Amino acid sequence: MKRLLFLFLFLSFGILPGFAPPSILSNSTYIHPVNEVVYITKSGTKYHRGSCHHLKKSKIKTNKSDAKTAGYTACSVCKP
Repeated sequence: MKRLLFLFLFLSFGILPGFAPPSILSNSTYIHPVNEVVYITKSGTKYHRGSCHHLKKSKIKTNKSDAKTAGYTACSVCKP
């Protein structure tokens, strides 16, 4: 009888041990990158990830928001 009452209380409040509603998880686990680091080149118009093969000759570190503001667009190969 106590087990049924315990189960009823947990189900009525929507709380189960080890369970969190998806709305709580989605808000607390998603992190917005504030200053995501990307790289530009001296002569190009694209910004890249650090591992992109297009960064052979020059590799200038910047952040994504500054690159977008300066008119750079994302590389279609590395997709930063």
